[in-house]
Amino acid sequence: MTSTTSSRAEDKDKQQEVVLPSQHGPAPAPDPDRAFSDDCEALQKKYHHNVIWLGIINFLSGLLIFVFHLINIEALVSMGLSAGLTVYVYNATESDAAFDGGVMSWTLLTFAVVTPLSASIGMAFNRRELALKYFKTFQSTLVQLYLAHATWDWPKRREPESGRMSSSSAVDWEKYADSILDDMLSLIDELRMYLLLPTSTRARHRVLPNGMKEAREIEEVSSRIHTSMIARMGKFSKQCEFLKLQGLPGNEASRIRQWEQFIIDAIEGLRLVKSYRTPQALRSYSRILSVIVPPFFCPYYADLARSTGSLGLGIFYAILTALALTGLFECITQLEDPFFGHASLDGVNVEKELGPSVRDNLLALRRQNFPDAPPFQAQAKHAFSYSMANEPGIDLVGLGMK
Repeated sequence: MTSTTSSRAEDKDKQQEVVLPSQHGPAPAPDPDRAFSDDCEALQKKYHHNVIWLGIINFLSGLLIFVFHLINIEALVSMGLSAGLTVYVYNATESDAAFDGGVMSWTLLTFAVVTPLSASIGMAFNRRELALKYFKTFQSTLVQLYLAHATWDWPKRREPESGRMSSSSAVDWEKYADSILDDMLSLIDELRMYLLLPTSTRARHRVLPNGMKEAREIEEVSSRIHTSMIARMGKFSKQCEFLKLQGLPGNEASRIRQWEQFIIDAIEGLRLVKSYRTPQALRSYSRILSVIVPPFFCPYYADLARSTGSLGLGIFYAILTALALTGLFECITQLEDPFFGHASLDGVNVEKELGPSVRDNLLALRRQNFPDAPPFQAQAKHAFSYSMANEPGIDLVGLGMK
């Protein structure tokens, strides 16, 4: 019994010996996943509002958007004409007992104005969604291309010092990766500048001399930026050839080539979305009819005012009809250039998507793969040196490596 008790006491002492060091040792490193979870829970609790309160706030927000973003000079003209003509017809037919403005049909308004407006809104929104898909492809593929140039290795079996770590290679891989990153950041800046250029496909750019001159100037700048972007993609191609000379297998080089094609496809897709719009004739047709058709229904508004005994109601209905049609057309205008997210409600925020978003991701990958590297200097000319004794035919100047 005594031996059993003593053995239990020894086991308890051993357990204490194991537990005590962990209690008094250094604090464990914070878990980033736990930090993310805490942040998400805090935000969910902080911004979990009452349903009724949300309904009120959302209604007021929608009203402000309607007033400040959908009412323009065309809406004011149409509303003014509709209200003015309603008052005129109401007074002019005051003594005409046979007047009946209610016989006017709304078929013209429905099929000649509302239907084309709805179709145009659908086409404009689809163009924005297509642009978002191109952005997704561009950003994700650019990240993969950087990782391929910065981290991919090709060691041979039973040769631990082959591949990037080959003793015969004098390549400074950190500077090589920085040269890739520098070109990528320049490519991002050029694409951002291209997409934020003023629009050159409005009606005035097709029929007015000043508009055509403006379009030519914009297209000249956009053409130069586009040529520069394609030239940078050619530079990435040469850098892939350099990796092949260092020993990169052909199958992995082929994958890099495919990613280069994906990036070019995304750039070309964004360029075409920027350059081509919904049908110009349909937009001009909708713009004119959305302004002039509501005033032509002034007999109906006047008859409504007489039937209800309220001129104010007739004027209100006239203004509401004009506001609805011009507001629909303004929705088209807001989406015509999907890259003006900073100036419209539903456009793509190019400054964000091609600014801190993708840049910070690339720089974070650089810090992860080269933790001892100095801070990256954007737009710097990075150079790296290596022996050219066995590598003839490589244009270092063209690659930006010398």
